[in-house]
Amino acid sequence: MRKTISILVAGLMMATSSFAQSVNDLVPKVMAAMGTKQGMTYHFYAQERMHNGKYSQSDVEFTVIPSPLRIFAVAHKPQSAQLIYNAAVSKDVRVKKGFKLNLSPTNSLLMKGVHNPITRAGFAQIKHILQTNINNHKGQNLETFVDIEGTVVYDGKQCWKVVIKDPDYKITTYKVTASDKTVWDIGQKLAVSEYKIMELNNIDDDDIDAGDVIKVPSSYAKVTTLYVDKSNYLPIYHKMEDEKGIYEIYEFKELKLGVNLTDANFQFK
Repeated sequence: MRKTISILVAGLMMATSSFAQSVNDLVPKVMAAMGTKQGMTYHFYAQERMHNGKYSQSDVEFTVIPSPLRIFAVAHKPQSAQLIYNAAVSKDVRVKKGFKLNLSPTNSLLMKGVHNPITRAGFAQIKHILQTNINNHKGQNLETFVDIEGTVVYDGKQCWKVVIKDPDYKITTYKVTASDKTVWDIGQKLAVSEYKIMELNNIDDDDIDAGDVIKVPSSYAKVTTLYVDKSNYLPIYHKMEDEKGIYEIYEFKELKLGVNLTDANFQFK
């Protein structure tokens, strides 16, 4: 009987420890982990709500060196192609889709059916979004808008389920400045979705002029749900919700860090 009780107590202690991580301890570790410069590979899946209210699906195999940024991607959905980006060499993306060409990362051909350009592969963009959200709540305790809602198993990994709620989320206005050449400049400055800005204003990425007053979301999401891998503190599942419901779901499956990558890994196949 005592042995049985000991086993039960040990199990309870292990379960309790999985919830013991505090928000104020966890968030800085997650932010630091997303600054990784390690080479990585992963299979990326996305669901993104488009202008018509329907969800586009992405299926892309990524090979990434975060700094200096190098990317090789094999896209299966929403369109098939191989893509190469090397920030140290060019601002363009090299594309192989039956033929080869060079395109701006935000070219309409590359942005068809997606919210974000290939150059946002990895974790730098979600780090930028979360850091901006934290900065906007400067002075507030993280526990007032971030919750750890237990543990989930995702892609075979033990993860913390982290939910970030923005009680101040709303659609507001922004006055375009002289330095804002495209919607992408505004989105990156405010850390909000450029696709959302274009949708709210029924404009293309370059349909802005200094002095224009446009609609923008006050932050990227009303509710953000992350699954944070306990082994490396990286958020390998993201769900973003706005005033209409689910806006984006991003999944980083089969993530491998510290991969030894060479020039051969960034060549067309």
